[in-house]
Amino acid sequence: MTVAARPASTAPVARPGWWDEPFGVFQTNLREIDAGLDVEATLDAIEEHGARVWLLNVGGILSHYPTDLPFQTRNPHLAGRPGGDLVGDALSAARRRGVRLLARMDFSKVAPAIADAHPEWLYVSPTGARQEFEGLVSVCPSAGYYQHRLLDVVDEVLDRYEVDGFFFNWFGFNEVDYAGRVHGVCHCAACQEGFRARTGLDRLPERAGDEHYRAWRGYATATIDALTARVRAHLAARRPDAALILGTAADVLFHEANNAIGRTLWPYATGEAVSALRSARPGKPVLVNAVAFWDMPYRFAAEQPEMLGQYLAQAIARGANPSTYVMGPAGHVAYDGLSAAAAVTRFHRDHRDVYAGLSPAARVGLVRPDPLDDDGRFGTGVAEHRGLLTALVERHVPFDVVPVGALADLGADPATDRFRVLVLPDLPSLPDPAADALERFVRAGGTVVATGRSGIGPDGAVRDWFPGERVTAVDADRDLLTSSYVQLDGAEAVEGARLVPRHGRHHRLAWRADTTPRFRLVEAAPYGPPEKAYGHVPGTEPVAGERRHGAGAVVQLPWVVGTAYRDTGLTALRDLVVDLVTERLGTPQVALDGPEQLEVVVGRSRAGLVVHLLNHSGQRGNGYGPVVPLHDVALRVPGLAGRPARALAGAATVVDDGDDLVVRLATVTGLEVVVIEDGVGTHE
Repeated sequence: MTVAARPASTAPVARPGWWDEPFGVFQTNLREIDAGLDVEATLDAIEEHGARVWLLNVGGILSHYPTDLPFQTRNPHLAGRPGGDLVGDALSAARRRGVRLLARMDFSKVAPAIADAHPEWLYVSPTGARQEFEGLVSVCPSAGYYQHRLLDVVDEVLDRYEVDGFFFNWFGFNEVDYAGRVHGVCHCAACQEGFRARTGLDRLPERAGDEHYRAWRGYATATIDALTARVRAHLAARRPDAALILGTAADVLFHEANNAIGRTLWPYATGEAVSALRSARPGKPVLVNAVAFWDMPYRFAAEQPEMLGQYLAQAIARGANPSTYVMGPAGHVAYDGLSAAAAVTRFHRDHRDVYAGLSPAARVGLVRPDPLDDDGRFGTGVAEHRGLLTALVERHVPFDVVPVGALADLGADPATDRFRVLVLPDLPSLPDPAADALERFVRAGGTVVATGRSGIGPDGAVRDWFPGERVTAVDADRDLLTSSYVQLDGAEAVEGARLVPRHGRHHRLAWRADTTPRFRLVEAAPYGPPEKAYGHVPGTEPVAGERRHGAGAVVQLPWVVGTAYRDTGLTALRDLVVDLVTERLGTPQVALDGPEQLEVVVGRSRAGLVVHLLNHSGQRGNGYGPVVPLHDVALRVPGLAGRPARALAGAATVVDDGDDLVVRLATVTGLEVVVIEDGVGTHE
């Protein structure tokens, strides 16, 4: 049965607090044998690291304080600690030093005795089995432990300790366990009833890929969001100066940066995640927890130092707060990357004036598809998104990531909305609220650059404000694409023309009469043997088109050029699509003269315009190694001549060149930050 929600205020509550200013965190994730933790030695290490906030295990799976609740498990090793209260000792020591203490809670599992007493709280697999791992039993967020008893635990902690906030670990539905085993969608009574009430469907899916799995994810997300909002409201009423660090409904948004066996490195993952969070929830702070070990099954093997530093450099560049996560007491495990993490954390601490209020400010928005948005035939737009993101990074075009779900909140006036160009990467569906917001954006003067299926419906019809009118054919099979090209110039003969291979998937369109065509399709001809490799003729069918709409424009390229770039590495493909973005952008926000391994991130803070330069030259295989110092880098900022400017990490020479400000950097090693103050001043 469904457990009634515990009464809590659900009215919107203003939640300003200490978390609105820059802060750094150090997490000691304790085992039960660590109950004798030396809190003073730990705080020494935390302060040396540059952090002023300590994230400590408090309750949930195991209570590191003498809990009196019958559905909590008191750590038996507390009996060997003088006073028997690790949390009380840690809080007292932290207060003496001015360090904040966050309570780490994990409600995902309970001890077998509690599980046996309350089977209605448990996760139930599609086969009716419960989920057990290392002697602990998983519980379900739909059921009574989460929905009712969770707040009892929070209240016990609040009654005893003036903690500065809470972080809830593994706060979700356990479809997969720690070992990576897929158990599937929970089929407990509460999930069945809740899913039916929300969706009207009588049968739950069993696992990802099943029919109605997307509806299940909607139910699961709504359940977690509603519970998060209740906890946040409860905290606001009981302890207004305590933050909740969790999901979209919390005070502080959270992302964990980690590595895993079998996962191909996506080098920009942390920056992308933070950018998406900041775009979807403007004004909310973000915490990035960088894991010091290499994959969960190898908690005592150190992550590569440069990888750990890269996590946090990307985090602070996008306006997040850095957190470092170790197992056990600080200093007990030889994590080689801690020095790299500490360098970024101290940098963030030492430049609080720059990071205070740092917000995204790029004029290009790259939409991130929903990875569950799979049409069953062509898959998702994730590969296209990543190809386009890589292309923008390498061409030094500042951008911010916008989740597709946040498009409906897009501002309609480019004069007040910071975006000038929005890039839609092969979106297999575009919900009407998002499409309506995009049309308003274009009509008011913005530009949309759409690739792949973006704007194309399942029936092949194209949205009526796009350049295309309808799909005439889809070339997705290799045989349809082999030895065909896209011609980038107007040459009259194929030989000698600028050609790029047509690879991936191309939706051929019938174009509207007022569309300006771009590029031409060169149809296939024999490619072998060499003696027969001729016969291509210049085509007449456009591969892309541009159309005015109101004061703005839509550029449609119904071909997965980003995916093609990821697969081939041909920079001509990269430049084709990035040029479509930059030519509509006009005067660049900033222009960088430097190697393509430098990523440019633009933001604004109380200090002025803030430009981060991230050196990705250490990227190798499935991780990061030492970077190559990059020399003689110049950052040009159009129209800001005369502004005071400085570099935070290295030496810089600041000069005016006409109306432009030019900052010359002798060397960019890892992370460089250029700050250009508002107002007019003189250079030193």
